[in-house]
Amino acid sequence: MTKTTIAIALALSGCAGLVRETREELLDGHGVSSPALVVEAGALLRFVNRDTQPHQIYSNDCGELSSTLLYPGDAYSAQIGSGPKVCHFQDLLAPASAGYSGMLQVHDDQEERRRETVD
Repeated sequence: MTKTTIAIALALSGCAGLVRETREELLDGHGVSSPALVVEAGALLRFVNRDTQPHQIYSNDCGELSSTLLYPGDAYSAQIGSGPKVCHFQDLLAPASAGYSGMLQVHDDQEERRRETVD
């Protein structure tokens, strides 16, 4: 292996460590599968449209949750930023339907440890 190949492999393995967990949420004819979510900062949240209608997730609190238009069968993945924070989200195409809205609570153990050492 060349030095460049080794450097690329190390960089890719380092990036893979940034995603702590992957969570998949389904959108179907009844709404989002889990309207109340709790994840760690750095998690990957994937919305999958299993409905026959298009959907578009939007969050005013956390821009990373705002998806493109999701047609049936489409998916959107968002890597959640640092926390702690609370993100509210809804479907722009069904704003009056409570089933397509929810809340994401983001924990950040590293940020909490940093705060403890500063205090």
